[in-house]
Amino acid sequence: MYRCACLFSIILLLCAWPGRTLASDTPYILVDAGNGAILDAHKADDRWYPASLTKLMTAYVTFRAIANGEIEDGSPVVISKAARQQPPSRMGYKQGVQLRIDNALKIVIVKSANDVSLALAEAVAGSIPEFVRRMNDEARRLGMNNTRFANSNGLHSPSQFTSARDMAILSIRLFEEFPQYADMFSAVAIRTAQNTHYSYNLLLERFSGANGMKTGFVCASGYNMVASARRSGRTLVAVVFGRDSQTDRAVAAAKLLDAGFRMTDRSSGTVFNTPVGTSAKPRNMRPVLCTEAARKNRYDPGAGQAKLSSPYLSARKKSTHILSVRTGDIDAAASESITIAALSDIPVPTKRPDQENTQPFPAIGNLRTGRIALPTPRP
Repeated sequence: MYRCACLFSIILLLCAWPGRTLASDTPYILVDAGNGAILDAHKADDRWYPASLTKLMTAYVTFRAIANGEIEDGSPVVISKAARQQPPSRMGYKQGVQLRIDNALKIVIVKSANDVSLALAEAVAGSIPEFVRRMNDEARRLGMNNTRFANSNGLHSPSQFTSARDMAILSIRLFEEFPQYADMFSAVAIRTAQNTHYSYNLLLERFSGANGMKTGFVCASGYNMVASARRSGRTLVAVVFGRDSQTDRAVAAAKLLDAGFRMTDRSSGTVFNTPVGTSAKPRNMRPVLCTEAARKNRYDPGAGQAKLSSPYLSARKKSTHILSVRTGDIDAAASESITIAALSDIPVPTKRPDQENTQPFPAIGNLRTGRIALPTPRP
């Protein structure tokens, strides 16, 4: 009887312990960005829905396009009808409004606006399918073998997935290849003429050395986070998936980072030794996190307003690292991809039938490649 009572008490304690929830057995990884050493990991290669962590690859593809001379910081991003129709989080710009590429990037990284993310993809590649192709090409090149993208903003798609290891790889490459954009990831907010929009990365003002990177949430994924911090010349990256709330993911990431900075052994394998891709479907967190009861019981304050009590986080110290953004100020040409995409939408004329030949000419096909489009066999 005594043993049963003790066991029952332990079960109650575990259930009441903060973080011990149905969502706690979810993937995470902690990596030393300097050498790729994996300091801690759990289910790091399981596929997971990325939500707005997708925007890290959107930024990476855009940075690469700038580096390759396809576009410039001052090139235009035009809010299209499709962008205007994206659900929140969004800026709500009217159709036809123009932004500079660099201002669009600030909005995508800090505010995580879905409308601007789609418009940015169109501005870089001319169309969403072409931008997604670039995203997946980059994922393969980087060795992100358990990642597949379907859009540029992270809105839920069953065919879009990633892994904790893959997100760590992408984050490290962003740091290494594009340090000139680091201030975008470490900014606590963006300021427009009307409002100040705070980042949902709660570590930026509450964890010593925090300097990025991105958060994400859809019901299917739960609360995801990539968090980075630098202390004593050492940068660590923590990736956590499927947490119960934005505060829970912040505490989980801070706990990982805090433990990592206390470690002296940094030789536990490398994140870049990627396994082959798996075929297991991602776990869907909607039945756990998006019930009426779950929403009612969750502490989920607005960005910049959260109050956390955790031994891994300090009281909020308001930062002045706020980036200004505004519309207009375009001072560079648009990407050639936009012109090519526009041309490819123009219908190709066909020969009028005459008495000798009643069959029209075949379609010329893809104007971008100049190849004739051949019919494909039915599956």
